Amino acid sequence: MWFLRIRTWNWPAAALVAMCLGGCGGSDGPQPVRAGGTVTYNNKPLPNAEVVFAPDDGGRVAQATTDEAGRFRLGSFRPGDGALVGKHGVAVIARGLAKPPPPGSPAALMPDDYPVVGDPRIPEKYFSAATSGLTAVVELDGDNEFHLELRD
Repeated sequence: MWFLRIRTWNWPAAALVAMCLGGCGGSDGPQPVRAGGTVTYNNKPLPNAEVVFAPDDGGRVAQATTDEAGRFRLGSFRPGDGALVGKHGVAVIARGLAKPPPPGSPAALMPDDYPVVGDPRIPEKYFSAATSGLTAVVELDGDNEFHLELRD
């Protein structure tokens, strides 16, 4: 009978396995906290832009895409789970729709499935945290709502 086999099982080993399985959820190390906000460009919401928070200490990057109203919710390990606590350099990347390369250009010789990017919709200085001039401090107990105002 099956219940007799359970009684003969090594219970200390079973307890050890249960503790290991319980700890396999990735809870070790820094955990993200809820963070998000809005992005505007020249006082207008910036839709479909990639927002990147890069921790100054080199930890896990958080990112999100803005909605039609320029709102975003950051994710580090899963979409929307937040950003790590600390100071971050911030980048915002916004490009137009991809367009075909001009005939005869080197890009025109690439396979059809080669990714082609659209023209920048904002100044390219915002595409890198090193040149954007944008920073944010994510706090453990703060509201962590950031307004990123981009200008020409």
